[in-house]
Amino acid sequence: MSDEAAATEITTDTASAAPSPVAEGAAAVAPPVEPGSQPDGSPAADAKDTKTDTKDAKADSPVDYAKALAEVKLPEGMAITPETSKTAIDLFTKHKLTADAVKDLTAFSAQQQKAGADGNAKAFATQVQGWKAEAEKSTTAEERGAAKAAVLKVFPKDLVTVFETFGLTNRADFIKAMGTLGKAIKDDVFVPGSAAANGSANDARRLFPNSTMNP
Repeated sequence: MSDEAAATEITTDTASAAPSPVAEGAAAVAPPVEPGSQPDGSPAADAKDTKTDTKDAKADSPVDYAKALAEVKLPEGMAITPETSKTAIDLFTKHKLTADAVKDLTAFSAQQQKAGADGNAKAFATQVQGWKAEAEKSTTAEERGAAKAAVLKVFPKDLVTVFETFGLTNRADFIKAMGTLGKAIKDDVFVPGSAAANGSANDARRLFPNSTMNP
């Protein structure tokens, strides 16, 4: 092959290997976009970061703790006092609790308190029944009758109600003591303090002549 032919062949091959110009009116092909970047080459926004920002924005907004407490469904007979509410709100604010956390914790605490109160009431009722059973064995019907009469005669009705509330009237020792007192005062008559035997205004001075309280 002559040098001229070789030069012609190389020129032809080089020309055929060169990229062809884009035809007029043809659509331009966009360059490939790297994963995780915008079409302009800038980094794409992270979806996780967007969610985090939204969560942080909610966390920064103030929580209406009074409203959250008011929405808690408490057990029957239970209520949150204003004093307790104020203390709780200060605590919630300090620890930056969410409204849902406040509701869950308050409801749980109320249920625990109710369970404790119910347990105490049941235990006390069981104890009183034990006192009553013991009293029926260790006291007589006569003692119980005399004790009841004495209690009603000596103590005001409101105080008797207190005794009964705390189960005192079911205790054998109380019944025996009041039964003895009842027998002792069975025939006694209570006289008001203002009803003196002779009604004399000089009785006190006559009985206590040296008293400094005498007019």
